[in-house]
Amino acid sequence: MNSIFLPVDIPNHVIRPIIYRIITKQHNLLLTTTGLQTLAYIIGNRAIGEEWRTTKLNQTKKIIDSIAKEWIGRNYGKKFDDKDVIISIYKDLYETKNTLESSNKENLEISVNDIEPGNSTSVQDMGNDEVFEEEQVNISMDVEQEQSMLKNYHNFIKFSSFDELPSLNYDHHQRGFNLNVSAFADKEHKHRNIINPLKKPQTLINRIELIKSKHLKNSNSEMKFNPIKDLLGRNEEVFTICGIIRKNFRNDWVLEDPSGIVKLNLDNMEYNNNDYYLISGEVLILKGIYFTIGEVFHVKYIHFPNNESRPVTISKRLNKMDYLGINKEQTYVLNEDFFLKLEDINLKLKKNWIAFLGGDMFLDDQKVLDGIDKVLETFQADTLALPRFIVFQGSFVSKSLKVDIMSNSQNPYKNYSESFNSLFGIINKYQALLNSKTQFIFVPGENDPWFGSDDVYPKSGIPDFFIKNQNFPNVLKNCHFKSNPVKLIYLNQEIVIVNNKYYSQFINNDLGFDVESCTNKDDDILNQLEKKKMEKYKVVKTLISQQHLFFHKNVINWDFDHVLQLNPLPTSIVLVDTSASSYSTSFNGVQAVNTGKFITNSEASLCGWWEYAPCLRKYFWKELKL
Repeated sequence: MNSIFLPVDIPNHVIRPIIYRIITKQHNLLLTTTGLQTLAYIIGNRAIGEEWRTTKLNQTKKIIDSIAKEWIGRNYGKKFDDKDVIISIYKDLYETKNTLESSNKENLEISVNDIEPGNSTSVQDMGNDEVFEEEQVNISMDVEQEQSMLKNYHNFIKFSSFDELPSLNYDHHQRGFNLNVSAFADKEHKHRNIINPLKKPQTLINRIELIKSKHLKNSNSEMKFNPIKDLLGRNEEVFTICGIIRKNFRNDWVLEDPSGIVKLNLDNMEYNNNDYYLISGEVLILKGIYFTIGEVFHVKYIHFPNNESRPVTISKRLNKMDYLGINKEQTYVLNEDFFLKLEDINLKLKKNWIAFLGGDMFLDDQKVLDGIDKVLETFQADTLALPRFIVFQGSFVSKSLKVDIMSNSQNPYKNYSESFNSLFGIINKYQALLNSKTQFIFVPGENDPWFGSDDVYPKSGIPDFFIKNQNFPNVLKNCHFKSNPVKLIYLNQEIVIVNNKYYSQFINNDLGFDVESCTNKDDDILNQLEKKKMEKYKVVKTLISQQHLFFHKNVINWDFDHVLQLNPLPTSIVLVDTSASSYSTSFNGVQAVNTGKFITNSEASLCGWWEYAPCLRKYFWKELKL
């Protein structure tokens, strides 16, 4: 059956790298704005449509290449800029019956089986909801280099704990980012769990200044921020201030910026509580009137910061910095060609997929172990492709591990280790997964063992001595115990996985949240469910607006605060928020999913997980009855 042609307006900046490499680099023509716009129009509205960079990418390349060759053959000159001539060439080449039939024979559509990551993964709704500037493909890739990268593509796919990444920090004096690779090279990190309070003030100042810079750049209205120190003595004047909202030792709400602190009156504030939670620790933009009597700033309007897209931050602010340590051999520089080659490889790896299992996988609960057994059995039965990674999400024990030295009870750490032995025994049953080198990633939760305070973030991975067992050497070599949060670097994609009960924490600490107000008694059941679902989506919007995973926490390991920042925004975020059910949403170009609990419905004995197909950049929710 022929596919339905769906025209699409392709932004110039999205298709430009492909066109530039064919027209200019390959055929030595001068590409003008007119030529670029004309080719984008042809590809999007006459030749290919919305599938121009997915299933029909090769056809897109061939059309651009053939038009360029015909332009040269007709001696139209070096300047590729005549709209009428370009369209005329396309008509001559592709809009005659014979040529069109020949073209259709040469460019048969890729079958669903070539794209589908596995039987357990649906590939419905393949259309792109967002346009990402990073999703471009390098057409002029050297064949030998391409084959080498394809052969060793696993070198560009890794899960990185917080102490395995370069240090990327913003310096507001220089108005730019600094990359420190020495932190990445230091494998010891002897002080990873010791808080350095001396770094806190400058880190917070840089955070405020970066958010202000992004907001001003991406705001439609002209805005000027007033330093808090300028409010003193200026009675009943209107000001716009930006800083971190928190409570002082008198339990009063205050706003703090690099210049000072001012007491707030929030009795008459207005803000969009349908989109964001209002929580202590946020960087906010406040507009109101300052009164010298009592030295109080009466807030009228609260604005949440505008962010900028991932491509803009990477291209405009990072200046080709390899902040993820992808291209270490090239002195931590990510040039455009390399970035595009990674995307080209991504499109070729059509059967790679990743399973993100739900959270609270209590290994001391037999129902959880049975669920894991059933899920792994389902994965191994996949006849098309086995998962590249399976991500297990903590907590891995139902009760927090705390040793009471005065108690005669059994050592909880011994039980903890034995629970992992039970899990390894289950994994060992599925030799097809082990033989295919499927990797098992473990992200800990709040009940798992730590070195340091429970409230310090980021958190280290589960120590080796808890899980070492000589009975399952084949299993252990494929197991990786990572930190919380952890980053999956998949070619040119960055996926942040974080385990935290955001939904319950944000609701309990929201200044303007009223549990009763979110469900009006007059609403029907469907409206009430929809309102509760929107409350979950607010978690993602709040995190992205604050550009930080744990802005609401009191204690941060400031030496690794850069890992908690969302600068630039990741490609996607996987939340392991067991206080909320599973959901998916997107905001500002970032895809976000929440796994919820592994056992999604205890009464119905359902377990759930997300499957991610990197080549499609799509997540698919799955449930299984035990």
